[in-house]
Amino acid sequence: AYTLFFVIGTLGAIQIPVVGWQPLRSLEQIGPLGVFAGFQILEFCDIRRRALAGTRRSFTTYEFVRFRVQAMVCLALALVGTAVLLYPTGYFGPLSSRIRGLFVKHTKTGNPLVDSVAEHQPADPGIYASYLNLPLDYALLGGLVSALRRNNGFYFLCLYGYIAQHFSGKMSRLVLIC
Repeated sequence: AYTLFFVIGTLGAIQIPVVGWQPLRSLEQIGPLGVFAGFQILEFCDIRRRALAGTRRSFTTYEFVRFRVQAMVCLALALVGTAVLLYPTGYFGPLSSRIRGLFVKHTKTGNPLVDSVAEHQPADPGIYASYLNLPLDYALLGGLVSALRRNNGFYFLCLYGYIAQHFSGKMSRLVLIC
């Protein structure tokens, strides 16, 4: 599903003149390309495992995990090598002012839209109780119940919660993602 979403979405976005090749050149948008490549490697590993199933050379669980790790290390090395080759040519653009505003103290850019977004103050702790009310109380109980049966969904919720809390702490308007 992600592969189709990425390919169709990226091909569609590239067709818009204002966007151009930005999905493949912008540092903010290059992450989904890495996720796409990672999914392709995972699928390659699964295809290889299915092809060898039932033969003398089929993978044990340990061998398959080792094979996947080796494939991911090869992907990481290929991506780093490509980035090292392309970076000096100016292929990648800089981070936008809006993204830099989340990580560094605000500096005036001269663009009123960017300045208005970047200069927001961190969220006040009371705003979470005001906006989220009962779901905020239920989040703790749901987290405790989920901790008893940890699975991929539980880890996703933990990661999402951490990221949402981190970025909403940087900019009060981002409390909405909680």
